[in-house]
Parts: sequence; structure tokens; C-alpha cells
Amino acid sequence: MKWLGLGAAAWILGGCVIPQDTSYLSDIPQQRNRPPRIVESQVNPPERIIRGYGADKLCKLTFEAIVEDPDVDDQLVAYWYVDYDASRTQGEDAQNIILAKNAKVIRDDRATFQVSFDSADFNRLNVPGDHIVEVVVTDTGLVGRREPLNSSVLELADGGIVSDPGYTATYVWFVRTEAAGDCL
Repeated sequence: MKWLGLGAAAWILGGCVIPQDTSYLSDIPQQRNRPPRIVESQVNPPERIIRGYGADKLCKLTFEAIVEDPDVDDQLVAYWYVDYDASRTQGEDAQNIILAKNAKVIRDDRATFQVSFDSADFNRLNVPGDHIVEVVVTDTGLVGRREPLNSSVLELADGGIVSDPGYTATYVWFVRTEAAGDCL
């Protein structure tokens, strides 16, 4: 019985004798920015290579991309480029702002770019030959075509700082425009 009592006392008093009042994690860490993503299985047109634009009654094209971002409060911007040339100082061909609504990861609004072969508006995609159509989606803004704007700086509870960068996601289609077709 004496051993049983001694064992019970050792078990009860076996905890740490140093007080545990110190809190080592004072605040919940700030959430860092996460990258947006283009849902590749739901882009339109689903084929990356499009042949016969301007012929065979393929007179209009609509490019669409569904975008998701785990940071549900971020406003996203989609920049559209046709035959981007880094040596020229041209801007984007179109731009869409995708607002944060209803705290959804997958956004209701789509990044959309429409072209029409028989339109009076000039578009490089209407020139016969091979073309590249690219969408760049960012959660900040762009410097040039690919580089997100400067990252923001987060201050940590211990006085340190950490860089919180912006991100981009891209998707590309290849389009062959025909010289003579039914669209003129």
C-alpha cells in the first residue's frame, strides 16, 4: 500500500515544477499573400492551338479564363496581349478588373477578350499569320508584362519585417489567321 501511495504521488506531482505563464506566440501571424491561379480545365477556347481564324466561318473569337485566388479579398487584374514584343513599348491590348465578391476563391467574373475578324477596330490578330494571345492575371499590378509591382512589407510582432510579394499567372493560346476567308 505504501508503494501504491508513493506511485500515485509521483504520478500526480510528476508535472513540470517550473511555472508556465510565459506566452511564446503572442499574436496570430499575419496571413501572407498567396498567388492567383487560372483554372486551366475551364479556359475558353479549350484548345491551345486555334487554326483557321478568319476562314471557315470562324470570324469571332472569345477568350475566357476563370480565375481563383485563396485571398478572397484581393482585386485581380487580367491583362491581355496579342503578339507581345518586349522591344516595343506597347501596352496591353485589353484589361479586365476582377472584383472580389461574396468571399469566393473561384471568382464569378471571368477574364474575357473578344475579337472579330470583320470588325473595323484594328487588332494584330486580324493580320494573316501565326499569333500568340496571352492573358496575365495579377493580384497587384504589372511592371512591363510579367513582373508584379513592388511587394508590400509586413511588420512582425518582434519588430522584424518580411517582404510580401505580388504574384502573376499566365495562359497562352496560339492562333493561325487565314488570309482569305468567309469573314470579309
